[in-house]
Amino acid sequence: MSEIKESEPEQSEKEILEVFQALRQEVTQIFTKINELENEKAEHTLVIDAIKDLDLKRKCFRLIGGVLVERTVEEVLPAVEKNREGLTQIIAKMTEQRDAKIDKVEAMQKKYKIRVKGEPDPEDDENVGKGTGNQGILA
Repeated sequence: MSEIKESEPEQSEKEILEVFQALRQEVTQIFTKINELENEKAEHTLVIDAIKDLDLKRKCFRLIGGVLVERTVEEVLPAVEKNREGLTQIIAKMTEQRDAKIDKVEAMQKKYKIRVKGEPDPEDDENVGKGTGNQGILA
């Protein structure tokens, strides 16, 4: 994990850009994983809604590690609910990690005046009407 350090000697544009792009890629990967987990959580919710009103002694099949096992609704329902709660906690932690990385990316953008093609300049809001000619790194 790369971190911005104030005490480091001046980094070259290439090094700064590599760190910046790596952070952006990490944010994208975390965002993708959060979406996958959200979809899995939604599937768990569908299963819970489907079996919660069934007879507790009714046969129920569950896929565990690629193996289909026969259980009862009474055994499966608490396990699926526990898994859904675990997913909720993991999603919350990953969202915090993503937000922290986004903050690092934004800090680097401001510190090194990095502009990304196709994205609005983060300093446009601050410099409207000032006519400043800032130079920065184009990513």
